[in-house]
Amino acid sequence: MSSDLPAATAVAPPDDPSRPQWAGFVLACGSYMAASVGESLLSPIFPTTARDLDLDLTLGGVAFGLLIGSVAVANIVGGRLLPRLGIVRSIRVANLLTLLGALLATTAHSFVQLAAAQVLLGAGSGFYFPAGIQAVGTLAGPRRKGFAMGMFGVAFSGGLTIAAVLAAFGADHGWRVPFLLAAVLAAAALVGTLWLRTPPVSVPAAQVSFRTVLGLPTLVGTVGAVGQYGTVSYLTTYAVDEWAMTVAAAASLLAVGRVLSIVAKVATGSSADRNGPLVSARRTGAVLVVAGVGWTFLPESWPAYACAAVFAGTISTLFPIANLLAFERFGQQGGALGLYRSLQIGLGALATFLVGVSADVFGLRPVLAATALVPLVLFPLCRTPRPTPA
Repeated sequence: MSSDLPAATAVAPPDDPSRPQWAGFVLACGSYMAASVGESLLSPIFPTTARDLDLDLTLGGVAFGLLIGSVAVANIVGGRLLPRLGIVRSIRVANLLTLLGALLATTAHSFVQLAAAQVLLGAGSGFYFPAGIQAVGTLAGPRRKGFAMGMFGVAFSGGLTIAAVLAAFGADHGWRVPFLLAAVLAAAALVGTLWLRTPPVSVPAAQVSFRTVLGLPTLVGTVGAVGQYGTVSYLTTYAVDEWAMTVAAAASLLAVGRVLSIVAKVATGSSADRNGPLVSARRTGAVLVVAGVGWTFLPESWPAYACAAVFAGTISTLFPIANLLAFERFGQQGGALGLYRSLQIGLGALATFLVGVSADVFGLRPVLAATALVPLVLFPLCRTPRPTPA
């Protein structure tokens, strides 16, 4: 695969390819953070945007649906084109799509323009993912892959946090300003790729099967998606309905979980380097089950709040573990990486829909209690193979 090495001013890798290349690693994660800001910005700022453009919830749902669909499609397209474009060019294309999407949103005066902007922003995030996984996996070196995937997840969490801060800023300065600032971040990430240099990644002659892609990496990621999109997405609603919290207090509880997720991702990535991803997945599953039972079964209390924050902060650590498994099993094949990510998004969206429908029938508490126990499947799934007798 072409490594897209730019001019001599690029960050040159060391002679020893096993050594981490932290300068390039930071640049690659910065691009992911910029893409994550653009992808997640409309959600927290939608009430202000809706008032200005006279949008209703139906049109909002269409905009979010277009965003998610665009991410899923771009994951596959970006993965398929990765062998031809190479890592660096693929990241540049992703940055450019995010930049164009943010600028279009900044100048949008109709729903059609806003919807087109969401498609571009989703495409930027989706196109980046396969190249980003290969970039951080190779730049961190063979002994720090778990840490690399943890920091890759931290970059995404950082993007979500920046988007929330920009949305709060936009409440006083207009919703277009956050999109303009998102465009500045994307432009800075694009400029940063002028110094980005990645080692070459060889493409195996044999393509991995769909069954392999649908295997353990996707299964672990799906457990995370069910928890993240099908459980944590309803946490604030649960806190308001079951615990009589105010919306502000419920949002603050979720924010604590977001902060915890940053620390948890770093710890989980380091643990995966020491103990392997399967052991880390089982330990994460144990924490999730205990915390899940705590916040869905305990009555309103500080221990229940603490369990909810721990669950919200820990569930997202399954994604770095899944990414590490994917990188180890088919990380050299961009098409497989794109399909793996797209399947996660689709299954996560399905989980969100099913939880909402089931909650209308059975009630929110029992449904969330059931979904909080889904991590139990990690114990049989992530069994460490016994060594074969000599």
